[in-house]
Amino acid sequence: RERTASPRRKIATRRDLSKLAIRICGETGARFYLIAEATSNCASGHVRILASNWTFDTIEDIGLAAITRLVESPVATFPDTDPCPWHPQALAALLASEEIGHLGEHGHQEIFPLKLPAGKNRYVALISGEVPGAVDTERLAAAQLHLSHTLSGLERRMNDVGEALSERERECLFWVSEGKTADEVSLIISVSANTVNSYVAHAIHKLAANNRAMAIATAIRRGII
Repeated sequence: RERTASPRRKIATRRDLSKLAIRICGETGARFYLIAEATSNCASGHVRILASNWTFDTIEDIGLAAITRLVESPVATFPDTDPCPWHPQALAALLASEEIGHLGEHGHQEIFPLKLPAGKNRYVALISGEVPGAVDTERLAAAQLHLSHTLSGLERRMNDVGEALSERERECLFWVSEGKTADEVSLIISVSANTVNSYVAHAIHKLAANNRAMAIATAIRRGII
């Protein structure tokens, strides 16, 4: 398969993962990305989102339960398999008509579900195009392999960072560094806004920072987020 033109680089943090996903969208003609760690129990109604450029309104309108069903869908394609978008019948088996309508309203006209094997965990990328047929599937297939490889490196890196911050504290600090409000983060990770603020406060204390900006800068410098 044709490879993407950009050279590979070491992915150390979730911020790097976001930058990679943005670059992949540009190279493949896609518009939106959502990369999540799938749960082992879809009934939990929640998956851990690692990186995403879905808008707050999109996530709010569709709901985390619907996003979980998309991520947990068994029809996602494996690497070395031609990526295929969901057809209307497949989406109808996963989502209510209102949820499908919201996807279209927010520009997700064609969605490619991609499995991303990486270590012990299961990851899935939802790559969306605003216009059907706009996504270059050959480049997307190469990008899928790239994402799987770099997620494996990210998983090892996160395990090596240490226990200075809990996973939830890192997660909240990451989304705050991406410009999300407490309300937006609470929707993404399915906790209350007060809990988000508590996690961020704990992170600030553990990093010996004076404020959020200093905590974010310290976490980025140490490769924590």
